[in-house]
Amino acid sequence: MKEILAWCSVLVVCAAAEPLTWERLISSVDEDPVLKAASQRQTAISNRTGTKLWENLELDYKLDGLGFMKHDMELKIKPRAFGEASADAAYWKAQGEYQKSVEGSDRASVLYERYEHALRYVTRYKIQQLHLQLFQICEDRIEVLHAKTGSESFDLQDLVTALEKKASLSAELIADSNAIKDSKMKLLSFTPDLDSIALDSAWLPTIDELKSILNNASYNPESYAEVAKTKAKWLVDQKRYEEEMAGDRDYISKIGVGYVHEFGEYKYKWVTTSVSGTNINEEWRLQRSDDDRRTIDKFYIDVGIKLPFFASNGTTNLKRQIDVLESERDYLKVRRDASQKISRMREEIMGLMAQRDVQKNFVDQVDAGALFQDFAAKAGNDPLLLLRARESALESTLKIVKLDSDIFDVYLDLLNEMGSFARTDVENHFKAGLSK
Repeated sequence: MKEILAWCSVLVVCAAAEPLTWERLISSVDEDPVLKAASQRQTAISNRTGTKLWENLELDYKLDGLGFMKHDMELKIKPRAFGEASADAAYWKAQGEYQKSVEGSDRASVLYERYEHALRYVTRYKIQQLHLQLFQICEDRIEVLHAKTGSESFDLQDLVTALEKKASLSAELIADSNAIKDSKMKLLSFTPDLDSIALDSAWLPTIDELKSILNNASYNPESYAEVAKTKAKWLVDQKRYEEEMAGDRDYISKIGVGYVHEFGEYKYKWVTTSVSGTNINEEWRLQRSDDDRRTIDKFYIDVGIKLPFFASNGTTNLKRQIDVLESERDYLKVRRDASQKISRMREEIMGLMAQRDVQKNFVDQVDAGALFQDFAAKAGNDPLLLLRARESALESTLKIVKLDSDIFDVYLDLLNEMGSFARTDVENHFKAGLSK
């Protein structure tokens, strides 16, 4: 028994030590309460009862007098208006499509939040590592300058500048640490059963892959997330208008079949009491008369017909039309704004990529050794110039990393605007691109 408990403890510790990966982060979306609520709405619509041909069925009973002599029973049905059943089915179909788009929008927003914090964590970690290297170079420079104190080549301004840069880098490292800590705390809140993070940049596409994604993407405004949502809402309003217009065609207000069961009826009548010659004596007495009608004559039919010529619903119909036109206006406005916004995002990414190419060319020269050879030829044994060469290469790399961060931030917004995060058929939305 003790061995079993020991193994259970080991398994619990191993499970707790499992790090948060990209796959686990994306799969945590399915447990989000927002998506569960959206799924419940979809289920409620799919499980609704079928369309009936009547609105209500009513049984009326009337007791004529407390003597319990006459009983009137009527079964009344109110039929649905002409064409209302098909209009109602079309409305619920449109409502289902709208809720599907809302669920996709909810999924996109939930997934966007996770990608946003994960991207911030990865890129900020890279920036922190470069800041640490620059900080070390700065400390080495200060040490060299202290060693040169009193020599002719010593310049106090260089030492002051190095100390100021060290202070600036210290502040940057604190900001990096706080940002990473904040992102880590948020990421782990999505998966409370995990306590560490193992995210890397391999999940992100390369810049060349990103260029290919942007150039080969199909920019169809109808597929954009917010555009599809507002269009579905417009269609719902239009189908609701058609449903309500069909509801006005309720020309038959009711159809009833009744039955009157009467034991008898007491009425006051003149009753002849005696006849004497030509004298007839009559008295006003209460007499009972039994119902001698045939059974078939005790049934009756009751039909109510609405006169549409006297209905005053013209103003209501106009209000409904205005609501539909307002929804159409919202859809067209969102479609135009989304198309312009996505075009600007694409141009912004292309501009940032052009800046990155310039910095990348410089770093490639450094990696090839050409720049260091030039510095070495000029510097000889001067350590300050060699430190400056290393610092220049790291600063250029830092600029590239920051440009990469800006590029992927805009790309993240672009994916969200185009509805790519609503897709459930892919695991890595960054590399899947902008197609739907």
